[in-house]
Amino acid sequence: MWPTDTLAPTPPAPPGPSVPPLPVASPAPAHRPAPSGGRFGPGTEVPGPYLTAGPTEPRPTEPRPAEPQPLVPRSVAPEPVGPLPADPRPAPPAARRRAHAAPLPRRRRSSCAPATTFEAALTDLAADGSTGALHGPGGAVHLAGGLVVHAEAPAAATVGHLLTGAGRITVREWEDSLLLGAGRLAEYLVAGGLVGPGELELARLAATLDGAQDALAQHDGELRFDPAAEPAFRLARPLSVLELRGAVGRRRSLLDGCWPSAELDRAPLRATGAAPTRRTAVPHRRRQALLAAADGTRTAPELARLLGRSTYGTLLDVRQLAAAGLLTAHRPAAVPDPPPAAVPQAALPDVLLPPAPRSYDSSDPEVGLLLRLRAALEAL
Repeated sequence: MWPTDTLAPTPPAPPGPSVPPLPVASPAPAHRPAPSGGRFGPGTEVPGPYLTAGPTEPRPTEPRPAEPQPLVPRSVAPEPVGPLPADPRPAPPAARRRAHAAPLPRRRRSSCAPATTFEAALTDLAADGSTGALHGPGGAVHLAGGLVVHAEAPAAATVGHLLTGAGRITVREWEDSLLLGAGRLAEYLVAGGLVGPGELELARLAATLDGAQDALAQHDGELRFDPAAEPAFRLARPLSVLELRGAVGRRRSLLDGCWPSAELDRAPLRATGAAPTRRTAVPHRRRQALLAAADGTRTAPELARLLGRSTYGTLLDVRQLAAAGLLTAHRPAAVPDPPPAAVPQAALPDVLLPPAPRSYDSSDPEVGLLLRLRAALEAL
């Protein structure tokens, strides 16, 4: 179609940079020996399909970061790995070994540690399994085989006060029981049908806790242990010293929660007559009886004996009523001190004597002049 002379040969393309062929994934898993010094070591087969485009240059191995070594104090040597060498020194004889090689046990400090001298002495006696009574100025606790069977205090309510105050028996019946049931008072009361065994046990427990509340608080004074003392009443279920201290501690916590001051425990109480500032848990009948008896001359333990109630229950009501503004401690008016006696003046002597001669300083010119004048007048 075209003349041949019009067709010119196509000039060759200028040489350019050669482009390496693109790597193509092999369709079948190819296993090639890994290069020497590679990841899997020399001469090992590389698993799995890899891109095979030709011989690859081995990559330089990157240095791995050093693992942190545990810090070892200079004074403590690291434990050796492997068996320890035998000590060439001979073992010390048995007679020269220390008698206390093991550390001595240390006493653990806790909230149950004895807080007063009486508690510490009672705890030691209970640990020895003693039987008797530990007496102090403010109360006593009776033990039997290391267990508490009774406690009493001068200001605490007794079993007789609780039974007669509650109206279970009369005062005459109680006095007759003391005479006829000497040594077996509890058996006499139950056998005579005056009180029931459960009621008597409640009275004994209340009296024991009231007496222990005052006895355990003793920190000063002389303590005396009497191994031959026998209480008039014994608990049917004795208490351990730890149980007794725990019960007394809970009572003190309740009292401090109502009124944190112990000022009202021993001071005379009187009713304020004001309206209550807050509600209390004291029943109306019991509150009226307590306010009527608080005349400014009786303390809380005396009110408890008058009303036939336990000392702790009365203290709890007193503190609640004091927090509500219905009770207060009666402070007597301060009596002024008598005037100091007049110091008698010394009586004047019957004969007046001339005064003793006085010493003068003759170096003073005025004194010298006066002395010369007196001498001249005396010479006339």
